[in-house]
Amino acid sequence: MCDALTDTGHVDTAYRLLTQRSCPSWLHQVDMGATTVWERWDSMLPDGRVNPGEMTSFNHYAFGAVADWLHRTVAGLAPAEPGYRRLLVRPRPGGGLTWARAAHETPYGRAESGWRVEGGTLLVDILVPPGVTALVDLPGARPTEAGPGRHSFRTPFTPATT
Repeated sequence: MCDALTDTGHVDTAYRLLTQRSCPSWLHQVDMGATTVWERWDSMLPDGRVNPGEMTSFNHYAFGAVADWLHRTVAGLAPAEPGYRRLLVRPRPGGGLTWARAAHETPYGRAESGWRVEGGTLLVDILVPPGVTALVDLPGARPTEAGPGRHSFRTPFTPATT
């Protein structure tokens, strides 16, 4: 769901689904006591009763792909080619978050992407494993290539207001 929203230019709505505490959202499920991902947003009703409708599983992956979206879109760390020989670093900050970080053990070594917003600047730090290249695509900046090693980038950034 978040991927579809992001791909169609609605990353702000994807962040709302992530961070709002009312239904529909993942935090609504957490506030209702969830320790797994539910099959539907309202599997438990506000009064604590199980929704009597069909499709009421409390351990279902239908909305669970949010974790992958957090890595690829929020932190911005994804494979650009199968096997992680090439990385895509494309963070899309939003939702009032001021920082994010993700790491992945690739076949070539550890890859990392992290960012923080300070004032009107987006600061991005990455680690590219040996033998790997990264396409770094930051909001408001021209995409650039990075080879193995640690790299830091900075670009002007104004959070979206929705």
